[in-house]
Amino acid sequence: MADFGWTIDMEIIEKLREEPLFIQRLLPDILEGEVIPSIGHRGVVYFYYWGRFLFSYDGAFKTSLRTVVLSQAEDEHEHVDETALAGMKLRANFLDDYEEIKAYCARKSWRRRTDIDFFWPWISFAAKARSRYSLLDLDVELDSEMWEEPWWDIYADDMVLMDAKKERLLFCMWKHYGDMEGSPDYEAGNIAGQLAYRRDLIAGQRDAILDWYGEYTRAMEALLGIAVPAPICVCDDCGLVIHGFDEDQRNGKLKKILDSLTEMGWPVYAEEENHEFILTPEKLFKALARGGRVIEANRIVRLT
Repeated sequence: MADFGWTIDMEIIEKLREEPLFIQRLLPDILEGEVIPSIGHRGVVYFYYWGRFLFSYDGAFKTSLRTVVLSQAEDEHEHVDETALAGMKLRANFLDDYEEIKAYCARKSWRRRTDIDFFWPWISFAAKARSRYSLLDLDVELDSEMWEEPWWDIYADDMVLMDAKKERLLFCMWKHYGDMEGSPDYEAGNIAGQLAYRRDLIAGQRDAILDWYGEYTRAMEALLGIAVPAPICVCDDCGLVIHGFDEDQRNGKLKKILDSLTEMGWPVYAEEENHEFILTPEKLFKALARGGRVIEANRIVRLT
């Protein structure tokens, strides 16, 4: 089971605030909705561009090695011979080469690029500072022990949304349908097992989750200079977001999976990715949020 009992290292946050790369490059992009910040359980701050790893900061900035190696090859999977090695060099520094590093992250990735990746930055809490609904965390760290479970055969990402008016959190698991379709044995029961894991996590660690994201929001306020409400409630279930499919796929195997999950009582949101594809945190809250409990004046209040 994941452990939300860690604390944030504010010394890292304070040091990061003084870094030229953060002040001149990252902060403007965060506030403009291009880059998303996230804090890992070891106090490391991560930055994502179009949903992909850009930098980490633990007292010093780091990025992936292939990001800073310049090659004559136009594609990272292109084969090169020995003569190409002489043309390889490293980028000079993160500050001056920031735009080139961003461009690399946008076009070079082992993961499938889909329309949904372009939505994360501009629905983040920093870009929507005065909005009711926003994305609070795109990089939720869950315990690797669940990878050994029999239902853990398809990768999933996890995010946390914020309802600022009710000061509540919504955990969401999101999956690309292409990954599900590629596994002939993949059925609704596999997804239900993953959702049950997250539901049990929420039930068992509700107070720790609220403490962690309370610290998280205070750290983000200090880092970004914007108001971020601390949560007092967590929605009961983890919602499921499925993306990366077309109309024909929806009417095939996906429909059976969606119908089965709905019959089991799991909250699911699925939307085709096309020229009209628009994902908003408000849509997700309306489709997926279920209840939650908050202790107020020594009494438990049920939110709907």
